[in-house]
Amino acid sequence: MNTKDLIRQEFQKIIDESKKSAGEIKKIAVSEAWKVLQLLTASVIQIIENIGKDLSSPDKKALALELINKFYDEVFNTVLLPWIPTIVQAWFKSYIKQLLMLFVSSAIDAMVTTFRNIGVFADNVATTQNESIVVDNFISNFHSIIRNK
Repeated sequence: MNTKDLIRQEFQKIIDESKKSAGEIKKIAVSEAWKVLQLLTASVIQIIENIGKDLSSPDKKALALELINKFYDEVFNTVLLPWIPTIVQAWFKSYIKQLLMLFVSSAIDAMVTTFRNIGVFADNVATTQNESIVVDNFISNFHSIIRNK
């Protein structure tokens, strides 16, 4: 199993737990989705930086975008937008996703720069415990955001 596969495997835990946590949620506001995507972006960056030390920066960013897109498709795709008629949801969701992913791409660059400048990645040794903490923190915060607590 290569580095990208290890990262994908760890990330799948986030998707699986998020689906469980959001199980009965049928509607989510765009503002809540954006909060979740920001939190997700930070978590994905941490997982990739901890495990993917052998990946180039462009490979890391491409993988981060791939994973965040996958999360959006698997977790948010089943959620209805509260203020949009059901008949036009699919069409409108694709435009919202494109816009949010444009913001996410910029957020990745900003977060990586910030994390490097403040030393988040300094001499960080990859361990299963580090990734578990990232996953657990994301799920806890995800649950709070979608439940408005």
